[in-house]
Amino acid sequence: MASRTIKRKQVLSGRRPKASARDIDTRAAVLKAARTVFARRGFEGASTREVAEIAAVNNAMIYYHFKDKNELYRAVLADSFKAFDRIWEHSIFSSTATVKKKIQKYVEEFIRFQHANEELRRIMSMEFAACSENYKWLADNYFSQNYERLANLLREGVRSGELKKHDPSLVIPSLVGMIIHSFIMRPIAEYVTGKKLDLTVTRFSTFVTALFFEGLCCEKGTIPFRQGASS
Repeated sequence: MASRTIKRKQVLSGRRPKASARDIDTRAAVLKAARTVFARRGFEGASTREVAEIAAVNNAMIYYHFKDKNELYRAVLADSFKAFDRIWEHSIFSSTATVKKKIQKYVEEFIRFQHANEELRRIMSMEFAACSENYKWLADNYFSQNYERLANLLREGVRSGELKKHDPSLVIPSLVGMIIHSFIMRPIAEYVTGKKLDLTVTRFSTFVTALFFEGLCCEKGTIPFRQGASS
């Protein structure tokens, strides 16, 4: 009886009682189901009813955990990008390793993340096309931090003499895009070439870093390029 009174006081004072193990499991199930539905339907086409059906909960349970569909959508993205942010927790990024080694590790982990997050990639493809308010929210909360960390690596490489001085706003999308678009274009590339595209972590990361650091030309300086400011 006493515990019931405490819970009632918490609700009345605007504080939700501490989540039980069952609540945590239900929330995780809802997030997993929502990720599948958003990947399949997009934000506009998704319904909380379908999420509830896949999660095997009633529709009211979704609104117990999330205010509305937009909050659910952002929770799915936040949950996914927490795993992405863990890339930077690797010890190499706080070590005295060369910038080249650090970028190689980033590329490896980013490719590994892509393999594990096909549904997120589908969601993001639709989000990039829509350019909605959620796109700006993503940029403010996740993309800007990742961009700045990569930009700092590039600046460090320029200072150490490992890298040429180029504009990070061109370099970073080129590196990241090389990876993301290879995954997005894989079905078409495999159809056109008639063979499987090898995007395994070891092989693809070796290709990406070799192309990024060395390019395709046999001779240096064959393509004139005006050096931009590294800001």
